[in-house]
Amino acid sequence: MSVKTEALSTVYSAEVYNLGTKYVQKADEVAAGGSGVNTATVLTAAQKLMLAGERTWVFIKSTGTIAAGDLVKRTADTDAYAGQQDNSSEGSKYDMLGVADHAIASGSYGWIICKGAAVVQAEAGVAAGERVSSDGDNTAGEVDTWTDGAGNSENIVGIALETESSSATFGAGYVIARIDIPS
Repeated sequence: MSVKTEALSTVYSAEVYNLGTKYVQKADEVAAGGSGVNTATVLTAAQKLMLAGERTWVFIKSTGTIAAGDLVKRTADTDAYAGQQDNSSEGSKYDMLGVADHAIASGSYGWIICKGAAVVQAEAGVAAGERVSSDGDNTAGEVDTWTDGAGNSENIVGIALETESSSATFGAGYVIARIDIPS
């Protein structure tokens, strides 16, 4: 196992770190890094505040193409840290691994965010302050407003910090959300 020195956006062709290894990115590193979903986006002070705070990342193997902003679901219970774009509707957060901040090709290895502020693909209509859950059966990798009337809070992966719209920080189809997935 090597000491982590590369950028969190580095994608590997081999298992450089043990699968499931966690890395806590301190708040000052997060402030300097923003988000890899769209590095051309210039953030306002308010937008930087939404992305502020520590982030916890987990090292995984991609078993399918993962795009920046995708909610990533565990592929199978037998391979706890192998994942792909989530394709479920309100799947359990215990089946999720985190949110990709950058693309990871199928068969490659990389870091995804499992706790803290992240930019995630979102269904139209997600509003600031709403709890969000997986919505991959409509668009793989996406979250939507949590609507389970049965009180199944284990499906909640986070809370939207902004409303999905063309004027959202990273444009239509994305929101900044504070996520907490127990990877």
